[in-house]
Amino acid sequence: MRQRSLFGHLLAWSLGALALLWASFLAAGYHTGRHETDELLDGQLASVADLVARLEAGGTRLATAPGSPPAANLPVQHEYQQAMRLVVWDSQGRVLVQQGDAPLPPFSRSEGFATLQLGTPPQAWRSFARWTAGPPERRVMVLIDVAGRTELGWDIASQVAAPGLWLLPALALGLGLALRRGLRPLRSLFADVQALQVTQDQGLQSPHPQAEFRSMVTAINTLVQRYHAALARERELASELAHELRTPLSALVLQARALRDAAAPVDPAALARLEQD
Repeated sequence: MRQRSLFGHLLAWSLGALALLWASFLAAGYHTGRHETDELLDGQLASVADLVARLEAGGTRLATAPGSPPAANLPVQHEYQQAMRLVVWDSQGRVLVQQGDAPLPPFSRSEGFATLQLGTPPQAWRSFARWTAGPPERRVMVLIDVAGRTELGWDIASQVAAPGLWLLPALALGLGLALRRGLRPLRSLFADVQALQVTQDQGLQSPHPQAEFRSMVTAINTLVQRYHAALARERELASELAHELRTPLSALVLQARALRDAAAPVDPAALARLEQD
């Protein structure tokens, strides 16, 4: 079976956790970009409506009544510039000003933000309406196309989240280098263990200051010491056995030779077996 690398194991788990966090932060950043864009455009609607309301309250007329020739479209000065549509009513619901190509929304007394479905076929428009302090009272409404608003939101959110797309590869590279550098003491210990000669009466001599490796180095050196202690006991036992057996065996040999040299006839085969034993 193929052996697995500790480096690959650590890197895989680290990258898995990092990818999960990266995807979460990327989604959160994307969502935040969309939300903040909507808030920004709503703030622009409220600001324009407030400006027009102040002008109307001061007696300034921004445009003629509906039916007049439309004003020429001015060139776009910024990539994030959005076309605002304006409608002004009097207190009786008569249209005093209508600028832009938005369909005329229905008159009401309500104020604040709303998403209206206008035109045929219906199209979504984001609006903000407010009444001037008066007199005379005027209802000012500023509208923006929801489709253009959404497109701008996606564009801004994409640019907010874009740094996260290259962040994961960069982090993966940095994490791989950091793990490789961090596992260098483990590789050093592995090399020392491979080079260890257990037949020599010495353990691991290289210093390993990491606290995690101290118990391992101590255990390896203890095993080496026990091995050599067992070898020493085995040599002592062999020497003792040889010493204890040498005397009776020598006596047997002497007795066999004595029998061979005796005057009485002795069985040569029996003597040979005795000497051999």
